[in-house]
Amino acid sequence: MTATAATRRGSVGVPVTATLIGTIALQTAVPPFATDMYTPAFPRVTLDLGTSAGLVGLTLTAFFLGLAIGQLAGGPWSDQRGRRTPLIVGGVVCLAGAIGCALAPSIWVLVAARVVQGVGGGIAAAVARAVVVDVAHGDQLARVMSILQALGGLAPMVAPVLGALVITVATWRTVFWVLAGLGALMVLTAVWFVPETLPAERRHSGGLRRSVAGIGEVLRVRRFVGYTLVATFSGFTMMGYIANSSYVLQVMKGMAPIPFSLFFAATAFSQVLLSILNARLVGRVRPRAMIRIGLVATSIGVVALVLGVLLWDTPLLLTCAGFLVVMASMAFIYGNSAALGALEVTHVAGAAAAVQGVAGALAMALAAPLASAGGGHTAVPMVAVMAGGSAIALTSYATLTRARRAR
Repeated sequence: MTATAATRRGSVGVPVTATLIGTIALQTAVPPFATDMYTPAFPRVTLDLGTSAGLVGLTLTAFFLGLAIGQLAGGPWSDQRGRRTPLIVGGVVCLAGAIGCALAPSIWVLVAARVVQGVGGGIAAAVARAVVVDVAHGDQLARVMSILQALGGLAPMVAPVLGALVITVATWRTVFWVLAGLGALMVLTAVWFVPETLPAERRHSGGLRRSVAGIGEVLRVRRFVGYTLVATFSGFTMMGYIANSSYVLQVMKGMAPIPFSLFFAATAFSQVLLSILNARLVGRVRPRAMIRIGLVATSIGVVALVLGVLLWDTPLLLTCAGFLVVMASMAFIYGNSAALGALEVTHVAGAAAAVQGVAGALAMALAAPLASAGGGHTAVPMVAVMAGGSAIALTSYATLTRARRAR
C-alpha cells in the first residue's frame, strides 16, 4: 500500500468515507439538537407541568451535567473496550433519555430524564471523536475535523427553527419524540456504518483506575493542553456573543427582531462556509498557521466590539462587523486545534476526546451567565468575557503549543 493510501485508510485499515463522516457528525450533532430544539418549548413546559421557569431552566443544566459525565466516562471506556460497543450504548442511553422526557409526568422526572439523555449523548460524542482519531491522521485529521465542525455548525441554525415548527403543530412532548427518533438513528447508523476502529492490541486494561490515569496522562502533555485551551477559550469567547448579542443589538443598538435573527443566522453560516474553506486549505496551509490566522482575526473582532459596543455613538455596522469576524474566525480554530491536540495523544484518543469535550462544555456553561449579566443595560460583562477568552486562547497558543527545540 502506498503512503497516500495508508494515510487515506488510517492505521487501522478503515477507509474514511463520506458515510463514516456523516455518521460521526450525527453522533456529535444530536447533543446540540437536544438543547437548541427544546428551548422554544420552555413556556409550554412551564404551563403543562405546573412549574416555574427556573426549574424548566434546570433541565438545561441537567443535560449539560449529564453530557459532561457521559464524555468523562465514555472516552476512557472506549480506550479499554473498543469504540463500537460504547458508541452503540451511548446512542441507546440517549434514546432512552429522550423517551423518558417525552413521557415525563412531572418536572423532576423531566430533569432526571434530561441527565440520562445527556449522559448518552456525551458517551456517543466522545467516542465518535475518538473514532475519527483512529482512522484519520495528519492533515487528513484536521480536514475531517473541519468538515465535522461545518456540519455541526448547522445544528444551532436548524434546531431552534425545527423546534418552533414542531410546537406550532404539536405539544412540547413531540419535540422529545423527534429527538428520540434522532437517538434511534444514532444507534442504527452506528450499528450499520461504524466498524471497530481500535484493535484489541491497542486497548488498555485496568478499569476505573486506568481510566483516571488516562485522563491524567493527557493533562500532562503540554501541547495537548495548549491546543485544548485554545479551543476551549475560543468557545468561551464565542459564547459571549451567543449569550448576550440579542440584548446588545436589539436593546442597546435598536435592531429589530427579524433583522437580528437574519444576522444571527448569517454569523453561524459564515462559520460553516469558512470551515469548509479550512478543510480545503489543509495540506496547502499548515493547521498551526490557520489557527494563528483565526486567533488574530478574533482579536481584531474583539477590538471592533470594544469600540462599537462600549461607545454609544458608533455605528451599528461596526458592532455587527465585530460579531461577524469573531464568529467566522472560529472556523480556523476549532477543527485545527482539536486535530493537533489529538495527534499528541493518539494512544489514549478516548480520554483525550473526553477532556476536550468536557473542557468546552464547562467553558461555555460558565461564559453564558457571565456575559449576559449586563442584559440590555451594559455590554461590559459581555466584552470582558470575549476579550478575556480571546486573550487566554492567544496566550495558550503562543506559550504552550510550540514544539520543543532539539538540544
